[in-house]
Amino acid sequence: MAAAEARQRRYGTEATYGNLAYDYERTAPLHTGRPVDRQVIIPGAPAVSDEVAAAPRVRARQAVAPMAIVGYLCAAVLLVFTLMAKIQLTEATDQTARLQTQLETLKTDQNRLLINYEKAFNTTELETYATTQLGMQRARDDQVYYLDSSVPDKAVVIEAKDEDSLAARIRAAFASLAEYFA
Repeated sequence: MAAAEARQRRYGTEATYGNLAYDYERTAPLHTGRPVDRQVIIPGAPAVSDEVAAAPRVRARQAVAPMAIVGYLCAAVLLVFTLMAKIQLTEATDQTARLQTQLETLKTDQNRLLINYEKAFNTTELETYATTQLGMQRARDDQVYYLDSSVPDKAVVIEAKDEDSLAARIRAAFASLAEYFA
């Protein structure tokens, strides 16, 4: 019978007062024998006053920060320099491709000319021609002199103009810009 009574009992059908609302161990609702009194509050009419309405607040005008402008200008300059570097890289790549093609052509020409040279000058034929036709003789050992230079070679390096100055670099940058836009 207790199980049937527990099934019929519903929670939350009766009022709970105080901190008993948080008592989870309680199975039976609290009966106080009095109905729940609820106070109904009806608001009154608002008071009418003759106050002057305040002027609407004007939002402060927003301005761009000077550092933001400087940042944008720096970004634009860097963007232009990046573009110029890409252009120079493309030009260098094209020139490298052209020079490699020219190098391959020159190598084949060199091989062809070397073969023609070796065909034209046969050393044995030259020696026989010189001894028989021209009457030349081979040099004797007492006619051969060997030179010995114990002094090392010297070279003088001539310095070029100072083209690595900042002004020259700036001039070169503007000249490349002018070439691009011209």
